[in-house]
Amino acid sequence: MNKDLQNLIQISKIDKEASAKEPEISAIEEELNLKVKELNSLESLIENIKNDIKKAKVDISNNELLIQENSEKISQIDKKITMAKSERELRALDAENGLAKEKITFANETIANIEKEIENLKEKEKINIKKIEELKNEIEKTKVSVEKKTSVIRDELNNIFDNKNKIAKTIDNKIIIFYEKIRKWAKDTSVVPVKKQACSGCNIKINDRVFSELSKSDSIVTCPHCGRILFIEQ
Repeated sequence: MNKDLQNLIQISKIDKEASAKEPEISAIEEELNLKVKELNSLESLIENIKNDIKKAKVDISNNELLIQENSEKISQIDKKITMAKSERELRALDAENGLAKEKITFANETIANIEKEIENLKEKEKINIKKIEELKNEIEKTKVSVEKKTSVIRDELNNIFDNKNKIAKTIDNKIIIFYEKIRKWAKDTSVVPVKKQACSGCNIKINDRVFSELSKSDSIVTCPHCGRILFIEQ
């Protein structure tokens, strides 16, 4: 086995080690991401509550306007009653007066219900504002913890990549470029051993000629099926 291939195997192992570290960072950051999502959800809820309160206040204004209109109507009806000339006209005015009073009663009941709804919404808003404040404090603490933990892993990754760069400098640059091209799609299985005369990347058997070349040659040999770099474990 030539020196370039030996070093390439070493680089492949280093890349695997780095790949294993990266999910650790994601896992640590996930705790913070979940809290931020929860915060966004609560802030969205507060916004919806504020909008519901605004709509409820508009409904109160509309019902107050209805009360005012019907109160004025009752005053007009009372004047007409004093000037009524027939029993029939009096009954019609009395019915109209009763209907206006019913509308006022219903509007007052509606306002009372809406005011209760607003009270409930304000209480809900108050509870969730408190939750937001608590969550913001948690997020700040989590940020510090996450930064410490991820900083350790990033330092480890920097050391890993420094080691990779040192080894890479000892390899022909064309071979490194070739390896990186394979790595784009093969990831951590770019350089694989031959097992039972089969590529352990694609698990397809290689023919005797390729296997013989791999056994005897000092050059870089790739799998004829998938293109991964092959080596025989020693």
